[in-house]
Amino acid sequence: MKVFAKIVAFCFLFIAFLLWRFPYNTLVARAVRQAEIATGASILYQPGSASVLGLKVKDLSVTMASGASFQFDRARIFPTRKGLRATAYQGENEMKVNFNGKAISVKLDDINVESGTSVLGSARATGKLVYFVATRKGEGSLRLVVPELGLPIPLPDKSVELGSTFVIKNLGTAEAPRTGVSSELNLLTGDGSSSANGTLSLEGQPRPASPLLNGNLRFEVPTGRGTLRLSGTWDKPITKIIPQ
Repeated sequence: MKVFAKIVAFCFLFIAFLLWRFPYNTLVARAVRQAEIATGASILYQPGSASVLGLKVKDLSVTMASGASFQFDRARIFPTRKGLRATAYQGENEMKVNFNGKAISVKLDDINVESGTSVLGSARATGKLVYFVATRKGEGSLRLVVPELGLPIPLPDKSVELGSTFVIKNLGTAEAPRTGVSSELNLLTGDGSSSANGTLSLEGQPRPASPLLNGNLRFEVPTGRGTLRLSGTWDKPITKIIPQ
């Protein structure tokens, strides 16, 4: 019995030593770099303690190719055989990410995002998406709560809730990868007096150029109806109102 107990104790200590010496920092850094290459995003963080539960990090910053950015006060990243799993936190709200080398899935729960465009400014995002690395295609749905919509529509209340379903398309080649996003939008002001719906598309350009913007929103406000046309780029939109 004593021999058996010693064997068990040795095995436990050996496994604990391996886990303690496991290169979590290196594996996480490698997986994050793979995710950056797959998405065109920039991911920065301050590494902390590591364990079998993953690498704790703080001050996580994610900037997308479009210019939209997320800031998280803390996160936990776990390296997997072909990628990573991560949960990032803004206070009690969280974003979950799973990257298996072939696809990236993201789930947002009331996460603040700096959109990178004057149209939306800072917004709260809830939704989910999946993106397939090899085909550069994907899809998802998103709900945005926008405190002040930056569009020239004569809204009595600039706070809006915006719902969107979108498709990510491959517009480039293997030598020159480029993606685009097309979406169906529905918008309602906070007081319920005004609404808009239509389509919006983004066409990626070589960085650091902002994606090209194209869209049409049919709106109805207390003072009338019309169509808003969007063009230009994501960071510098051009708008034109066509009254009806």
